[in-house]
Order: sequence, then structure tokens, then C-alpha cells
Amino acid sequence: MHLLIVSGRSGAGKSSALGALEDLNFYCIDNQPVALIKETVSTLLTVSPGRNLAVSIDIRTLGQPADVPALVQSLKNEVSRLDVVFIDANDESLGRRFSETRRLHPLSTGIERAHLSDALRRESQQLEPIQAIATYKIDSSGLSIHTLRSQIRELVAGETATQLILKLQSFGFKRGVPMDSDTVFDARSLPNPHWESGLRPLTGRDQSIKQYLTQFPETAELLDEIEAHVRRWVPRHAESGRQYFTLSIGCTGGQHRSVYLTEALDQRLNDLELDRQVVHRELSSNQ
Repeated sequence: MHLLIVSGRSGAGKSSALGALEDLNFYCIDNQPVALIKETVSTLLTVSPGRNLAVSIDIRTLGQPADVPALVQSLKNEVSRLDVVFIDANDESLGRRFSETRRLHPLSTGIERAHLSDALRRESQQLEPIQAIATYKIDSSGLSIHTLRSQIRELVAGETATQLILKLQSFGFKRGVPMDSDTVFDARSLPNPHWESGLRPLTGRDQSIKQYLTQFPETAELLDEIEAHVRRWVPRHAESGRQYFTLSIGCTGGQHRSVYLTEALDQRLNDLELDRQVVHRELSSNQ
């Protein structure tokens, strides 16, 4: 049995992840009480020994978070493979999702009625023991449901893939570094198109931004260095068995410099035998 424990903050996408796992023929249980996981594993091993199991746990069914690492360790002796997937997003993305769905955060219900920002902070603290033991960490900020489900399928079924999947991701430092980053490059030292009034509303995908940035030699120098890093080290990760690697490029707002560099890097890597994804976290088209 492959046992998959999915956790993360409320609104980050755990239910969407379970949907993707159902497509992979996992038996899925949402909001499983932690105290019942071991019993569920034993039952499924008896009645359907060839079936894989995915359980989602969150702040409502967690019990004592500090007990989860010990439970995970004990379950490793009962199943052939066990992975923990932790899905999170930045506070701004989570706040927007709760606002759009008009749902209350689980810690905002009941007697305490905590404000959303306080509830998210407390939830993050309580889930730290699980995040610390996660096999995979996914930052769903700015990801569509389809992209998130695709990432889940690629991570879990990665052993069937023949190539490493390279995710190239732009982001803005003002909203934090994506938690799924394996390598981060900082583009904030490049000239900023934001200070040119005619360029401010554009993105790094627009020709005017490309022309502006490419006139500075330091832009090509940074792009050359990032490309050299990918060509030297990413194949090494693939050789070591890695199935998924995320390279993130950040600038201040994640709209101009990082977007241009990510797109340009993707074009330069066309000769590499790698499956690639390009994600621009801060652009509205990915939300």
C-alpha cells in the first residue's frame, strides 16, 4: 500500500489534491481524524490489500499535532510507501479564497471567533510538526485548481515518469518566497521597469519590457548565470532520482523582471530533455 497523508492550511487546496488522487485510483478520505488513521490502514489492508490510501487531515481533526510524526513513523512499518504532502499558500491568497467563498476559517468558528489573520497564523503554528516531516511541500499561491491537481499527479505518480519535471516560477519578494522552491535567484538588482510610467502596467511578457531589460548588459549576465546553473545541476538532480525540481526567480513585485527572465530561460532550455512548467505566481492569469 502507498499511504499518502495530505495536510496544510485551510483553503490551500487539500480537497483538490484528493480529487487528483482519486484519479490515480487512491481510496480517499477527507478530514480523517488522526486517531483513526492506523485503524483505517489496517482495515483497508485486510479488505483490499492492493489499494492505495490517501487521507486528508487538517486543524479540525488533528488532535495533538506533536503526535503526528510518531504516528507517521509507526505506519512506515505497515505500508510499502508513505508520503506526507503539505499544501500551503500565502496569507493574501488564502484570505482572498475565504472571501470569495464566504466561508469561515475553522478557527474562526465556535466560541473564540478569531479574526482570519489570527486564525491563519495560529493554524500555521499548530501545523508546524507536520510541515517539518513533509515529503513534498506545495505552494498553491496563484495556482489554478487544474495546475495544482497536475502537480499532485506528477509528484505522486512520479515513478512512472521518464524525465525530471522542471518548474520555472516567477514571483514577487513582497509576497514571500514560494515554499516549494528548490533554488531561488534574485533579480531585484536589475533596472526596474516599474519606475518608467509607460512600462508600469505591462508585464515581462510584453515586448516593450523585453526591449527595456535587454538594453542592460547585467540582464544577459544574470540570465546566463541562471541558465548555466540549470544546465549543470538540474541533470544531476535527475540522475539522483529526483522527479520534480522548482527554480524560482524573484523581483520586487513579480510582474516585470522575474517574468521576463523566466520566459527567456524557458526558451533557452528547449534543447534539454526535460518536461517544463512555467508559472508566474503574481500574474492574474494564473489565479
